[in-house]
Amino acid sequence: MMEHRADNYECVQKYPILKGYLEHFKQVSINNEIPGLLSFFFIMGQAAVPFVRIPVGGSNLDPRASIFWIQDTRTGKSAAYQIIEKVLKGAGMESSDYNSGNDAALVGTLVPDPESENRQNPEMIVREGILGGRKGLNFDEGSVILKSGQHNENTTLFLQSALNSAGTGRNILTKHMARDTFSVKSEVSLWITTYPPKGIKEHVLDKGIFQRVLTYWRHWTLEMKREVNHILAEAVHNKPSFEVSFDEVVDFFTDLKKTLKRRILDLSGIAPLEWDEMSSDDQETVVMTVMNETFTIDDSYIPALMSAIDEYYGVVEMMGPEKQGICSSFIMGLQNYTNILAHHMAMIEGTWVVRGDHIDMAKEILFDLYQNLIQWLESEVKVGSGGSEKKKMESAWKQAFSKCEMFDFDDMRGQGWAKKKSVMDEFGKIANLNSHNSINTKYNMYGPKLFKDTREGVRVFIKLRPEHVSKKEANR
Repeated sequence: MMEHRADNYECVQKYPILKGYLEHFKQVSINNEIPGLLSFFFIMGQAAVPFVRIPVGGSNLDPRASIFWIQDTRTGKSAAYQIIEKVLKGAGMESSDYNSGNDAALVGTLVPDPESENRQNPEMIVREGILGGRKGLNFDEGSVILKSGQHNENTTLFLQSALNSAGTGRNILTKHMARDTFSVKSEVSLWITTYPPKGIKEHVLDKGIFQRVLTYWRHWTLEMKREVNHILAEAVHNKPSFEVSFDEVVDFFTDLKKTLKRRILDLSGIAPLEWDEMSSDDQETVVMTVMNETFTIDDSYIPALMSAIDEYYGVVEMMGPEKQGICSSFIMGLQNYTNILAHHMAMIEGTWVVRGDHIDMAKEILFDLYQNLIQWLESEVKVGSGGSEKKKMESAWKQAFSKCEMFDFDDMRGQGWAKKKSVMDEFGKIANLNSHNSINTKYNMYGPKLFKDTREGVRVFIKLRPEHVSKKEANR
């Protein structure tokens, strides 16, 4: 299970506004630090989406971050959106809730124009559904996406289209009606929450909704619930103090919108009044025209991005074919979000140059989310056979151990110990892994069950647990 403390991430330690926002979030949704961190990027994406496009080859990304949070009921999911919505509205951004409804509620419908002169055969106008326009959209209860049924599948397809990058023309939702066909443009950010469902359709994963969102799964133990109750008990008549006020959080996003707008106007030479009078399509054209100049990257950016991609692939390299195919399908989405969150880091910092260290801070978060996602796929979705992969991995670790120099201790620890670092280096060669993070991930998954460890000074030594030593090895 991934570590659930956001305070350990470099970006939280480096940027006071991010740490300050989290302190407010944690007062409302207790013991949910990772969703709290993701909610900051969720809000940031909405603040930036009118002005920022990230060029990638002949296409582009936009700065939105959508979240799919899977967790037990009554563990703070609903409370979390209270503070998100408060920040959004405080900073002049729209927020809406969606619980259920038909296609008309999602996309929209055609209605008679009340100003039409022909009352018998009036002109029809589009009344946008909840997915139209720009807004933070609280999608509670997201379990509808995980269930069978034509309506649910249609909902999933509309959500996928809404999450396609703005500026590509693929974030357009089209609905065919008896009298006409109409389209609406979507630049929503989705905050989807659900309790862990009993079973899930694997084809939903293949259709792409999970590849377009940042998924976070967590099961709450009885002890975790008890801890929250204790925190709430201690909070009675205890008013918290904050280093960063809530108004300062709201002001950050308000000022960010102004800064980004000013950047677009300066680069395009358009006056503020002229911009305000433009249609949304014309504004989009301007933003797309200057997107290569809005942010630039330095020489450290691409090497850092390549390293991040290699670390993501390192997680799946030793998996069996079925599981590898499913888990690797998320890497392109991770790569996109690495670019997006790196630009978020630059925005927080107030620079127009995105650097390799911004990539590294984004990767640190996303790497953990990826491991968490795989754990969910293994434990809940039941992807892959698992048995053959486990045997393959255990064999590789045992082989790595056998290649290392053995050390004996004169005390009760006995003989047959190898340096942990040496074993991990040998495993990297066998598994063809170059990334230390990837090797460490594999050790955390399989090593503790195979080896016991001890320290000698600053060095860590490991040896096979008795139950994993073959009779042949034991008799040597």
